[in-house]
Amino acid sequence: MEDVLSNKTVLVVDDELDLREIVASELEFMGAKVFQAENILKAQNILNEQEIDLVISDIRMPGGTGIDLLETIKAHDRPCPPVILITGFADITLEDAFDKGAEALISKPFKLDDLINMASRCMAPIDERFTQPLTAQKSITTTENDDIYFGRGGAAIEITNQSGRFDVGDTIQFDLLVGEHHINGSGVCRWVKQSDNDGSRTYMGLEFICLKADSLNQFKDMFKNRKIIPYIPNIPY
Repeated sequence: MEDVLSNKTVLVVDDELDLREIVASELEFMGAKVFQAENILKAQNILNEQEIDLVISDIRMPGGTGIDLLETIKAHDRPCPPVILITGFADITLEDAFDKGAEALISKPFKLDDLINMASRCMAPIDERFTQPLTAQKSITTTENDDIYFGRGGAAIEITNQSGRFDVGDTIQFDLLVGEHHINGSGVCRWVKQSDNDGSRTYMGLEFICLKADSLNQFKDMFKNRKIIPYIPNIPY
């Protein structure tokens, strides 16, 4: 995915000038065309005037947050660019960021290489993005009785007693039964949480990293447009 940023147009939104320029400079080195904005009002003007492929935005800024910007982007009828959120505070959980449609949530301080790698992954074609090699530590197979909620980057999956124990960061081989179809491949557990008032049901947020060929084709049909929808859906309470 080394060349995927070449000729892409990226909007970097941050009220910290030094950080904004460092990120912009690195993206330009990778071949991207970069616009900068210090607040969401200027960011919105740029989005209205330019075809933007990717948005990288801080969350806390004077005059509005990166979450506000994400909501504005979602409100447009036209295809929406992926959004990477950056924060130095506990503004939002990863599962809430995914549910709102963000592609990633990166915490400050961060390594510049990690941000660039995430930006590259966002810009990679779906056949390349979801076919990354991954060695799985654990496995999960669902049945028609298990709850599964799909987003364009993964799924929220009910964990039953038969499923075993999963922790954040686990790499997982999965076979998910969806009607008459199976979505299988490997991914990473991004969160584990309980639902219902009595905590009787447990769910895992699973980000897809590698999908097998048949599953990839089904996934492409499900999420072939770039409309901002849940990346990994939050679970119902």
